[in-house]
Amino acid sequence: MIRIFPRYPHALVIMMVLMLMMTAGPAAAAADEPAVALVVSRKIRPYVQVTDGILDRLPRKAADTEVLFLVPGEDTVTAQVMDRLTTGTYEMVAAVGPEAAALIWRTDISAGKKMYAALLDPDAVPQLPENACGISLRIPVAVQVDVLTAAFPSLNKIGLLFDPAHNQWFFEQAVTAGRNRPAPFEIIPLHVTAKNQIAQVLKDNLEHIDAVWMIPDQTVISEKLIQYVVKQALFADTGVIGYNAYFTRVGAFFSFEFDYRELGRQAGEAILDALEGKGCLRLDPVFETRVNTKVVEGLGLAVEETP
Repeated sequence: MIRIFPRYPHALVIMMVLMLMMTAGPAAAAADEPAVALVVSRKIRPYVQVTDGILDRLPRKAADTEVLFLVPGEDTVTAQVMDRLTTGTYEMVAAVGPEAAALIWRTDISAGKKMYAALLDPDAVPQLPENACGISLRIPVAVQVDVLTAAFPSLNKIGLLFDPAHNQWFFEQAVTAGRNRPAPFEIIPLHVTAKNQIAQVLKDNLEHIDAVWMIPDQTVISEKLIQYVVKQALFADTGVIGYNAYFTRVGAFFSFEFDYRELGRQAGEAILDALEGKGCLRLDPVFETRVNTKVVEGLGLAVEETP
């Protein structure tokens, strides 16, 4: 595996926090005021892992960090969390997930005391400024191109499967990055605007490209579609590049992946930097890559070891 890098009880819920607030007196509440609040969009595995990673890097005393979970569709819980944030005196408030980010950026907490983590598209979060402190789930396109060309120097033409309505920007950046490489590296657009176009696009292009590159895209997103594209590509002696561990499990030869706990540790370091007054802007996420050696050998691809 190629690696690229620059505790709380799971049963904790907002009602427990509120009960503690009601039973503690004003003096006790002030003395034990947490330094950091973590607002989590929902209790799902990736967000829990990110939160665990953040807490790996923060002080472990319970009074230092408060974890508040939102519950989808529960406006009362959202209001309670909002009230807790606006009445608390936190040194830093961090959001895990887009709903949590949208919530904390609706508060009047100063910009230097807010950050986010685990956002696929920060630009889509209401009121989130471009220079907000945080870590997205977007690996810079040029970095991905650099990794691909370094790991697989024999790849000259890669077909990017995408819907222009969602990822024209990704295609344009990939083309620019490919042109800047010392060796020839061409990005071929495999445009689709609907799922039922994928079969024909693959039929028209597979014999002319060295690999199909799949990226997060609302039009090309289901597990069945991934399986279909991988199967069709392998029939044509062409490989697939993906963006999570599922791809290599079903036959892609390479994928970019996230270790969510490690992402949380990266966010925890950013929180500590902000608490020390070092400042923070938008950060690129740490990530891993995985090679399916069996498929690589079957396709006869040359692989270069990367640091």
